[in-house]
This record gives sequence, structure tokens and C-alpha cells, in this order.
Amino acid sequence: MRYVDMLVIAEAALLIILFRIACAGTLQPQSGVHRHIAAGLWLGMAAWIAGALLQAWVPLWQMLLIGLAAGVGVSALQPWVKWATRPAADLFVIGALGTLSVVPIDWIRLTAAAAAFMAAGYALDRLTDRLTLRAQRILWLMPVALTVLMGLSVTQEDDFGSRLLAEDPLFPMRLALAAPLPGARVSLPSGAAAWLLTVPDSKPVGTAILLHGNNPGAARQPAALALQGALLRAGFDAITVEMPGYGATPNPSAAAAVDAWDPTVGPREALAYINTTGRTSPTSTIVVGHSAGVDVALLWLRNSVTVQETYLFSGTIGGPPLSPEDATKIFQRERHIPCCMLDQTVKQIDDRFYAGADRYAAELPPNHALIEFVKMGIEYADVAAGRQPLYAAIPAPKAACTLAGVTHYMNTLALRRFTLVDTYTVKRLARLFSAPATSADHGCSED
Repeated sequence: MRYVDMLVIAEAALLIILFRIACAGTLQPQSGVHRHIAAGLWLGMAAWIAGALLQAWVPLWQMLLIGLAAGVGVSALQPWVKWATRPAADLFVIGALGTLSVVPIDWIRLTAAAAAFMAAGYALDRLTDRLTLRAQRILWLMPVALTVLMGLSVTQEDDFGSRLLAEDPLFPMRLALAAPLPGARVSLPSGAAAWLLTVPDSKPVGTAILLHGNNPGAARQPAALALQGALLRAGFDAITVEMPGYGATPNPSAAAAVDAWDPTVGPREALAYINTTGRTSPTSTIVVGHSAGVDVALLWLRNSVTVQETYLFSGTIGGPPLSPEDATKIFQRERHIPCCMLDQTVKQIDDRFYAGADRYAAELPPNHALIEFVKMGIEYADVAAGRQPLYAAIPAPKAACTLAGVTHYMNTLALRRFTLVDTYTVKRLARLFSAPATSADHGCSED
């Protein structure tokens, strides 16, 4: 397990404990109904955080309602059932994660988590029962302060969050907390990193090769996480391939030729891996590219790659050229290269692999798979200006649509090592992947 994964688990566990202690601190036998309600809301928050570790994505408003229902139930049943009400409430809220999650989850893992959550809650209840009322109130206030700090820690790219809130003020209540754990590492011959997520407890309808955008987080970046969840919901296994220098894929050596930076090597090897596993049919493989991943997808597909369908999100032609110095700085920063690549080398890599989406599109073979070109309703100005020329360069068969009210980053927000995912957007993306392009119910408005 990677060090960052251990930190994510430790942070989530600490958050769950603090919110669960707040719940226990308000559930004394002499408590009034209002204290049970407050405790239920904290219990809902604790379960919402637990969902991050279980990859169970439930919107915040639903978990608060579930917690509220649990608190009312404890208030009503405690005079008769006494000690069993609180463990039953814990079991109830964790079970709700499995029922309400917008992405499929492993029920065996959920059952184990429910048992652990119930046992830990019982132990915390016994601990807080021995504390003074003043100490309990202090513990109750800790999650209040923590909630405020969590709100202050939320970050966004550009002004997308503000624009989204202006269109939909209730957007934050749809958010689910997710830990970016992108699945099992797949060993590819070139050393490129690929991460496989499989549909639990059912046979997938196919496999998606996901090509991420220009973000150092690679397979763990928020937008990739939203797409991974949507693919799982639509019934696809998802294998995310990290480009050279991104995520766990190493950078080529300083003396390596330009070809060593080719980002299509990993997808080609991932497709070969899919074809050897026998889990899904080669004809049911789809390609999903986001942002810079659109360039990589088109560059790869021009080599007559056989797939069922291709989805391109936030694709565009290159914007105004950067100065050689700025281009090199950005290239090195995104790939965590300390220094000191030659400006000429960086330009050759960019021109060869990342700066010719319209050129790659024009060179697609006539028998290429259907391309779904998806535009975001809330987008960068330069991306919006260049996406129509790119779409025009793509030969048929193709279809274009717009996801209204969705940002370049799929409405995701960053919260330290976690991601806040818009559950409604995940549902819309899943409909897009699972419905044919001609369907009116594929979650995207036709252009």
C-alpha cells in the first residue's frame, strides 16, 4: 500500500472517530429529543466520511436525513430496547451506504465495515458515558470546529465552483466524499502505470481505457475519479493509464529519445492486457479521454485501434503558444522533474504528442469507431473557443453533445487528499456511457 493511501485511511478514520464521539456525547439516557436529533446528524456525517473509505458515494443530504432518522429512532426506542439502540443505529446508517451509493460497492466489504463501525461505536459510547458532562460538550464541539475547517480547506480550479454555485446554490448538498484509490496496479511491459477498477459482484458490460487530463494526480485526480465512478455505475471495468511522468509512470531518462515520451504506448499495452484476461470481449472495449487525454486518444486511434466507442471530454485545439521558457517550466512541474530539460526537447515532445488534436483527428482511419464529443457547460474560455474546430476536424461517425451545468473537472472539488464528487453528475455520466448516442436519455443535450 502506498504511503499516500495510508495517510488517506488514517485521516478518514480520525474524522469518523471524532464525529462518532460527538454522536455518543449527545446520547445520554436523560437526553431530550433535540439531543438525539443532533446526535443523529453527527452520526450521518460519520457514515458519510466512512463512505470515502468504502468507495460508497452517497450525497451529503441523504446521509444527514439517514442520520436524522436514526436519531429519532433511538429517541423513540431507547426506553424499551436501551443498550441495543445505538449499535442498531450504527448498523442502519452504514447499511444505507450500500443501498444509496451511486456507484456499485462490494457488499462483503460493506458488511465487515458495518460490523467494525458498530463495534467501535459501542466502545466509544462506553468511553463517553464515563466522561463528565463538560468533557462531553467539549468533545461535541470538536466536530463543529472540524466541519468549519473542512469547509475552509475545499479548493477548486479557476472559478468553476463560483460559477457552479451561481447556477445551482444547492450543489454542495449533492456532494459525496471519496478517497482517490484507483484500484489494483496492472504491470505493463513498458513500465507505464495502469490502475484497474472492476465492477463488484457482477459481470461487466465491457472495459474502459481512461486517459487522464493534464494533472499531476493522474489516475487520482478528481476528474478521473468522477469518470471512474461513472464507468463502474454504467457496468464497465475501468483501467486508467498514466502518461509518462504522471502518477506512478516514471519519466524517461534525460538522454532518452523523444519516442520514449510517447503516451500511446501505455494504452496500447492496456488494450493487449484486456484482450488476454478474458473478463470482457475485445469488441466491448471503449476509450475515454479527458482534456489532454483527448489528444492522446486521437493520436492513438489514428493507428486503426479496434474499440467499440470513444468518448472525448473537454477536447480542444491548442491555445496561444507559450514562450519556450514557460512551456519548459510547466512541463517539468507537472511531471515533477527538478530540472533542467532543454526547451527544444520539451517543444519536440509537446508538438509530437500533445499539441495536434485537430491534426490527429484529420488522420483518423475511415473505419474508426463512433466518437462521442462531449462539451462541458461551464468551461475554460480557451477550451470553449477551440472545441468546435476540433470537432469539425473529426471525420464521421461522430456525435456531439453538451453537459449543461457541468465544469471542466466534472463538478469535483478537492479536500486535502480527498475528493468531493457531485453524485448527480456521476449519474449523468453513467447514462452517457450506458445509452446509445441516439438516445434522448443519455444525460447529455444534443448539439
